[in-house]
Amino acid sequence: MIRDKIATVSKIQDYLKAHINDPVSLYDLAQSCGLSPWHTSRVFKELTGKNPFEYIRAIRLSRAALKLRDENPKVIDVALDFVFDSHEGFTRAFF
Repeated sequence: MIRDKIATVSKIQDYLKAHINDPVSLYDLAQSCGLSPWHTSRVFKELTGKNPFEYIRAIRLSRAALKLRDENPKVIDVALDFVFDSHEGFTRAFF
């Protein structure tokens, strides 16, 4: 049972990493692991402590911060690359 949950979370994490720059829905995540949206979210939170959208937001912010630090791009470009609607929302997400 726990191995199945770990495998499910691993599939979700793989999907999220592959789609880090794309909009992602709970339905997409459920399709990636073959479960219902509700069960997908429940299993993910049970094992990671975060719901899938908290998890992907944290990854996006971490990668965006590294890109801002290392590449000196425009903030709006990074915000849009990591699926934020505006640079204001992106900036607020860091606080």
